[in-house]
Amino acid sequence: MTTHARSRRAIPARYVFFFLVFLMYAISYGDRAALSIALPTMGREFSLTPVQMGWVSSSFLWSYFLLNLPSTIVLDMVGARTIGSLAVGVWSFAMLLGGMAQNITQFLMTRVLLGVGEAPTFGVGATVVRNWAQPRERGSVMTMLLTGMQLGLAGGTIAGAYLITFFGWRCEFMALGAIGIGWALVWWLVYRNPKEKPDAAPRRPITVREIRNLFRSSSFLGILAVQCTQNYLNFLVMSWMPLYLIHELHINTTGTGNSTALCYLAAAIGAVVIGRVLEHLVFRRGIHPPNRRFVVATCLLGAATIGLLPYFHTMMPILLVLSGALACLMAANGASTALLTDMVEDGGKMGAVTGVTLTCSNSLGLLSPILTGYIVSWTGSFDMAWYICAAALLVAGGLSLAMVRDPIRMDG
Repeated sequence: MTTHARSRRAIPARYVFFFLVFLMYAISYGDRAALSIALPTMGREFSLTPVQMGWVSSSFLWSYFLLNLPSTIVLDMVGARTIGSLAVGVWSFAMLLGGMAQNITQFLMTRVLLGVGEAPTFGVGATVVRNWAQPRERGSVMTMLLTGMQLGLAGGTIAGAYLITFFGWRCEFMALGAIGIGWALVWWLVYRNPKEKPDAAPRRPITVREIRNLFRSSSFLGILAVQCTQNYLNFLVMSWMPLYLIHELHINTTGTGNSTALCYLAAAIGAVVIGRVLEHLVFRRGIHPPNRRFVVATCLLGAATIGLLPYFHTMMPILLVLSGALACLMAANGASTALLTDMVEDGGKMGAVTGVTLTCSNSLGLLSPILTGYIVSWTGSFDMAWYICAAALLVAGGLSLAMVRDPIRMDG
């Protein structure tokens, strides 16, 4: 069989892989949304204060951020097929157990297990894109895959709202867990790691020296600043948006679910459009990877409009601001992740590099629900939380423009 014939056969397979990664992100964020929409009901059942709700919302991040790097080091050694199936299987089992929890201590233990399973998720996605996407399309592919997060948040929120209304929050958790277990089985049967070249050197894990060299790269630090700030806003919205809408608009659980889902769906569509238009403009004269930072900075500027929320108190403008800011945030996330895959010279360690960035960004994301809980408790509103996010996004955009220029080398 000729090389041309083999490549024609490979094209459909890689799109199947991309679609499955898209679904993995959707399931992951659907499971995360399950808690945010269930939190008002759970808060009443377990008698939780706003501060306690913030700690419960962040609980899966405790193990998630600790295991980001170790799990992605294993990913680089073993491959995306095994780790993808194992990761989704573990977190989906945790969802099933969460639906059976009888007290808040048991529930927190299931959230920690969920974090264990979700730790390598984005490393798997970045590895698949690096292995199967062409350099020109990586930004668009990554943005489209990451819209699975918004679809998952939308689907998980609206489905969760109705499941909670008619069957209770426990049914919501168990139904979503069953979906994830089904995905893990399909991934194991369908996905294949790319074949190694016969003369390829044996895989070895990333070293402490290589990690240290990452932090000596101004390009890596610029990308990391973006990842940290966007993760902070992402976890704030994911954890608190339903309660924010209830607080601001005084609507019920199903009304909150519908409004939240509408924001996420609009954001997903907007992110794809924004990402493709900006990439076309930036790369119209040829591919130069560092120029993707202009896409990132422009999107972060749009995401910073989240700081306008305190000036609106009715449904339509609030939903418009949320949808627009989230669309820009998602487009920035896709462009920033693609920028990282472009700039790292050793693609064989893409999973571990992603793990390093996630460890740092999730340490900040871990604080987001907690700090927001204290802000709401102390001030009685979400205003200060939105202002902090807007300022951080503007600073991150400036750092990206100034710092991301040279390839990221881990060999010094």
